[in-house]
Amino acid sequence: MATENEKIIVGWGLAGSILAWRFYNSNTPFKIVDSGVNHSSTVAAGLVNPVVFKRLTKSWEADVLIPSAADFYSELSESLGYKLMSRIPINRVFASIEEQNNWAAMIGDERFGDFTEASSDLGNEYIKAPFGVGRVKSLGNIDTAKFLASSKAYFIQKGIAFIDADFDYQVSKEVDYIFCEGVGIKNNPYFNYLPMKPTHGDILTIKSTDLKLEEVVNKNMFILPLGDDIYKVGATYNWELQEAVPTESGKDELIEKLKSFTSFSFEIVKHEAGIRPTVSDRRPLIGVHPEHNNLYVFNGLGTKGVMIAPYYSKQLSDFINEKVSLNEAVDIKRHEKYYNA
Repeated sequence: MATENEKIIVGWGLAGSILAWRFYNSNTPFKIVDSGVNHSSTVAAGLVNPVVFKRLTKSWEADVLIPSAADFYSELSESLGYKLMSRIPINRVFASIEEQNNWAAMIGDERFGDFTEASSDLGNEYIKAPFGVGRVKSLGNIDTAKFLASSKAYFIQKGIAFIDADFDYQVSKEVDYIFCEGVGIKNNPYFNYLPMKPTHGDILTIKSTDLKLEEVVNKNMFILPLGDDIYKVGATYNWELQEAVPTESGKDELIEKLKSFTSFSFEIVKHEAGIRPTVSDRRPLIGVHPEHNNLYVFNGLGTKGVMIAPYYSKQLSDFINEKVSLNEAVDIKRHEKYYNA
């Protein structure tokens, strides 16, 4: 039987916004509280990649997550009035003959399904790919900043309360609180025991009239075409920095990586940074507080939030409203040893 507590979503990043849509589509009344400070979702590339390039393995639960994401974003496109997913492929630039051979071994492997295609020539004179590229069939990406803004406008227009304020952590037993705060969880007195580490990342937006690239390219970084000769490139990983402030060292690192396998000229249009919520076991943090059964968390989506959030927002919504069990791999019960440790 569904719980009748009022629902308050705390945080308006990817996790909070997608959970809000789950509540909205299931006719679950809710409010949103957000401070307006977002550490990663507004600058994220929003890519959906079913392959882990570093190890040439399939992304965790890709077979379940990607169909769910495809359906979810397709339905939302109708509600918001614009196409969310770009539906552009990702091209992996091989670094060696060995990587090319390993990729070839993946083709036809039933574990990868239809996600990968045989290696080929990218056919772009400005991308150095002497060992070829492997093509990944992807949903592409969503413009996360636009998605957050348009979703907020939609809900406000529908009369849903959106409170622009810091949350003071004074809670009522008559309300279900779902904390979707990203790295802000470190300041949350109820869930700051969870092993989430902030990871700083720089990202650049560049303009190049040379490149004429229509698909994503990846070689230890990504080049994402945004249209009109504008591209987003990134990202760096820094586990020491705690603020979402762009750094010169990060910018220099991205430029150096970019020039290592490309030869096009460009100008930097924008330099941004975000703080990703990274979990020690690289699995989301989802579930209910060990003592307070009206306090929930939806966090730790990391770099694959666009792919993970649709499926697990549904699972969390069902867990809260219908007491349906959570996947043990994401349930925060796995980290209870840290509570009051």
